[in-house]
Amino acid sequence: MKQFIHRDDVGDFDVPERIEKDGKRFYVTPDGNQYPSITSILSQQENLGIEAWKARVGEKEAKRISRESAHIGTAVHQLAEFYLSNYIIKLTDEDKKIVDTFNRLRFLLGNINNIVGLEIPLFSDLLRVAGTCDCIAEYNGKLSIIDFKTSRKPKKEEWITDYWMQTFFYKLAFEEMTGIEIEQTVILVACVDSFDVQVFKKPASESDEWLEKLVGIMKENPHITSMQHQLL
Repeated sequence: MKQFIHRDDVGDFDVPERIEKDGKRFYVTPDGNQYPSITSILSQQENLGIEAWKARVGEKEAKRISRESAHIGTAVHQLAEFYLSNYIIKLTDEDKKIVDTFNRLRFLLGNINNIVGLEIPLFSDLLRVAGTCDCIAEYNGKLSIIDFKTSRKPKKEEWITDYWMQTFFYKLAFEEMTGIEIEQTVILVACVDSFDVQVFKKPASESDEWLEKLVGIMKENPHITSMQHQLL
C-alpha cells in the first residue's frame, strides 16, 4: 500500500464551523459570519434532465436509485479519505457495489501526494459562501483542488458544469484563506454500473470564467444568499 505524504508546511488557518439550520447546511466563519454552502446554492438550478429521468422511471424507482446512489457515494468518499490518510482498509464483499466502485477510484488515487488536507471546510468573505473540499493535494505534481465523485454511468463534460463551479469556488476560498495558489482543479469520477473511471482537469487560468457563472446563479437566487448574516 502506498504511503501518502501529508504536508505540514502550510501553516494554521481558521476554518468555518458547519451547522444545520432548518434542514440546511450553513457555515459560521471565525468572525461569526454565517454563509450558505456552495452545494445549497448550486442545487437551486432547474435540472430538466433529472426531471425527465424521474418521469421515465417513476417516482418510487427514482427515490430508490437516489437513496442507493447517495449511500454508495458517501461510503466511497469515506473509504477514499481513510485510504489517503494511510489507514489500513479491510474491504469485504458485504456491499460489492461500494467495494468495486472504490477500487476503481483507488486506481486514480495513486496520482495524489503531498496532501494539504482532506475534507477541509473553506469559506470566502469575497463571495460570502462556504463549503467542504474533498482534497487539496498535488495531483501528478501540481497543487490541486480534487473532488471525488461517483456516478451510475460515465459523465460527459457538458454535464458537470456544477462540479467546475464548485471546485473553482474551493480554489478561490483556499487562496483567500491561505495566500497559497492552486494550479488546477481535478474531478475524479468512479462509475458504479460500469468499469469506467474518469479524470477531468482544468487549469487555474479558467477560474474567472467559472466564478462568473457561479455569481450569476447567486444573483438569480437571492433568497439563498440573503440568508447570510452576522450571528449575535
